[in-house]
Amino acid sequence: MAHSSFTLDTFINVPTETLRGFLATLDNHPKIHPLIISVQPDSPVTTAEGVLLKRYRITDRMKLGPFKIQFTYRVINRVGSAGEIIYEAFQSPSIHLYNTTFLQPEGNGTRLKEDVQIDAPALLMKTVYKGAIQSHQEMFARLKTLFE
Repeated sequence: MAHSSFTLDTFINVPTETLRGFLATLDNHPKIHPLIISVQPDSPVTTAEGVLLKRYRITDRMKLGPFKIQFTYRVINRVGSAGEIIYEAFQSPSIHLYNTTFLQPEGNGTRLKEDVQIDAPALLMKTVYKGAIQSHQEMFARLKTLFE
């Protein structure tokens, strides 16, 4: 198993709570994430500590060489105690992305910072990393366009 990570940071001229409300549910992500083609909510669960975990099945489509492939994976998301948004994606074979999105008020807008941790089989890491960072860079650009 291999591990990699990346961090993205941008400023979006929109109030923090507006942006948090938009990002805290994956229902909005097909509007901004270039790979997502559908989001299917699953039954949420509450942990023993009282934390609400929203669960989803996400279908992505990505280009792999001359082919376009489609795959479905599970995502759990929640809002942390400091207002950060945490997403965990579980894909086959043994791919796990752990994403923490921080939203901090800055002037009249929001500083948006994302930390993504990736675990994947060594043979797949380059492909998974490249797809994740490119799609999240585009997602940040689409967020700016949508809100500004």
